[in-house]
Amino acid sequence: MLGVLAPAPEVSGRRLGLPTSTAYTLDGLLCCRSCGISLQPGVMLGRRAYRGPCGCRLTAVDAEDIEQLVLKAVAGSAPGLVADASPEELRRIFRRLFVTVRVGGCAQDLSITWRT
Repeated sequence: MLGVLAPAPEVSGRRLGLPTSTAYTLDGLLCCRSCGISLQPGVMLGRRAYRGPCGCRLTAVDAEDIEQLVLKAVAGSAPGLVADASPEELRRIFRRLFVTVRVGGCAQDLSITWRT
């Protein structure tokens, strides 16, 4: 059963030393790999999530999972750029680095289009 998508809260937190937050660091960058429509942030079953209004995805993407994967991709090539960055700083950094982040059937099925 799918939960109801609620508006995103505005409280910060951390997990495993990597910045996470209820600020959606990929808002406006994350889109459906199938159709290209932007995924919308919200809360699904008590967790932050991104959900596609297109209907291509049957479930929401866990926001923390995909944000951590994207963060690790950046940290792998430029660790100093994201070290100790707050979620709000990460949001700005991601916008400077990426054109788009496309996600498929699961959070691990992603492709990042980097700015050149």
